[in-house]
Amino acid sequence: MDDAQKLHDAETEIRQLKQTLAALREELEHAVFEKQTVGQKAAAGSQDEILQLKNTAQALRDELEATLMDKQASVQQARAESADEIAQLKTAAQSLRDSLDEVRFDADRRVQEAKSDAANEIRQLKSSLQAVRDELDAERFQAQRNTQQAVAESQSEIASLREAAQTLRDALDKTQGEYQDKIQDLERSNRSEVNHLQESVRVLREQVESLHGAAV
Repeated sequence: MDDAQKLHDAETEIRQLKQTLAALREELEHAVFEKQTVGQKAAAGSQDEILQLKNTAQALRDELEATLMDKQASVQQARAESADEIAQLKTAAQSLRDSLDEVRFDADRRVQEAKSDAANEIRQLKSSLQAVRDELDAERFQAQRNTQQAVAESQSEIASLREAAQTLRDALDKTQGEYQDKIQDLERSNRSEVNHLQESVRVLREQVESLHGAAV
């Protein structure tokens, strides 16, 4: 059972004791009144009984007051213990609150540092990216210029090759023409020689036939 419950039970018991004391007082006063009434009828025989009742009532009152004082002391002790525990809990709560504030401050500081580091890294990456982009643009420009230069050189070389090819073609055409002329001259010369040989063969054949006929 915790201190708060003990305190509540003690206060409840004190209230009950006070109620009991009040009831006993009322009962005692009623009994005294009755006894006084009876005493008026028989005063001599009732004085001792009234005294006994008063003594009994006083004893009960003393016992109740002692019990009440004991309970009040218990209540005060419970209140003091509760106050101590409450003070300890407040101290612990304040310590936890201070620790939480410290943790939050440290967390905020770390977040700010992380943001600052991230911002610095982003700036460095942007700078590196810009440098790479500039280098890439320079490479592209150089490559484009080299390409244009290579194309120009290629076109010049192609033009030279075309000119050389045309020269070779012209020379070939000229050579072929001369070759055709020579072939035609050769063919005419061969035909003339063949005709001469054929004529010689015919003459010889006629001479042979003539000789053969004379021999017969």
